[in-house]
Amino acid sequence: MKLRKNAEIIDLLKTFVRLGIAVGSAVTIPSLTLLPSTLAKPEVQHRSIFISNNDTVNFVIQPQFNEVGDFSGGFAPVRIGSKWGFINKNGQFTIKPQFDFAGNFSEGLAAVTIDNKSGFINNQGQVVIKPQFDEVRKFSEGLAAVSVQGIAGLSANGKYGYINKQGRFIIKPLFGAAGDFSEGLAPVRVIGKSYGYINKNDQMVIKPQFYDAYSFHEGLASVRRGYINKKGQIVIKVGSYTNSFSEGLAAVQTGDKWGYINKQSQFVIKHQFDAAADFSEGLAAVQINSKIGYINKRGFVIITPQFNSAGDFTEGLAAVQTGDKWGYIRNPLRDFQ
Repeated sequence: MKLRKNAEIIDLLKTFVRLGIAVGSAVTIPSLTLLPSTLAKPEVQHRSIFISNNDTVNFVIQPQFNEVGDFSGGFAPVRIGSKWGFINKNGQFTIKPQFDFAGNFSEGLAAVTIDNKSGFINNQGQVVIKPQFDEVRKFSEGLAAVSVQGIAGLSANGKYGYINKQGRFIIKPLFGAAGDFSEGLAPVRVIGKSYGYINKNDQMVIKPQFYDAYSFHEGLASVRRGYINKKGQIVIKVGSYTNSFSEGLAAVQTGDKWGYINKQSQFVIKHQFDAAADFSEGLAAVQINSKIGYINKRGFVIITPQFNSAGDFTEGLAAVQTGDKWGYIRNPLRDFQ
C-alpha cells in the first residue's frame, strides 16, 4: 500500500492499489512509501529495541535493489536495473532477473509481466499461465482478478474478471475494477455504477453502493469513511481515510494525523502519525516527520524512524529503503518470543 498526506493523492493511490497498479511501474509493490512532512514531531512513546550502536538497523539482506516486494513462501521479487527476479532469505537469486515486472508469490504463484502482458509463474520460475492479460492481481482463495482489453479503470475498454490456477475464466471479465477475494467475497465495480461485493458464484451479495470498497479482513471491509459488515451495513463511521483491519486494529485518519482504532471504534493508539500502515507480525510502519519506523500495538516505537520507505513484515522480514536502495530487516519481536 502506498500512502500520502494529501487527500487527493491518497484517493488516486487507493484507486491504483485497488486496481493492482503501482505508481511508477505496472505492478503493485507492496510497500509503504511516504512523503516527507514538516509537521512537528508527535508525542510518541519510544522503546527502540532494534538498533545498533550507530542507531541504524542491522540488515539481514543489505540494501542493493532498485525495487522489491514481500517475502512469501520463502521468496521475494526484486528489481536490479530494468529486470525483476526472485531471491531467497539469504539474498541469493533463485529465479534470475528476466521479467519486466514481478509480484509477490501467493498460493504458490507469482504474477510476472513480459512484453506488456502478464501471467503467472511457479516458484521454479516456470510459466504456468502464459502472459496474456493486461493487468493481474495475486491469487487469493483460488482466484485472481485479471483485466483484458486495456487496463481496467484507466481504459474505457478495460474489464476485469477472475481466473483459476489453470488460467480459465471462472467469473467473466465484465467489471470496471476488481479486488482480491477474502473471506469469500471480493469488491468489484460495476461499469457505470459504484462498488459492491460478489461471491465466487458471481452473485452480487452486497449491491453496488460504495464510492470506494476494499477486501474484507477480520469480518469488516473498509469503504469510504467507514467499515461495513458482510450484510453491507456501516458498523463503524469515521471522518476520513481508513486502512483495513489487521491484528484487531485499523489505521484511520483524523484531520491530518493517523492513529489506530479497535473494532469498537475506540482509538487505542492516538492519531499522531503523518501516515500509518497495517499491522503485520505485531508491528506497523508509521511516518514520524520525514522518516518511517515501526510501532507495536501499544504505540511504542520499536524500530527507530530512519527509512525513506518501508513495507510490512512477512515471514519475519520487511523491505525497507535507505537512500535509493532496498534491503530487508528482521522482525525484532521474534527475538523475544
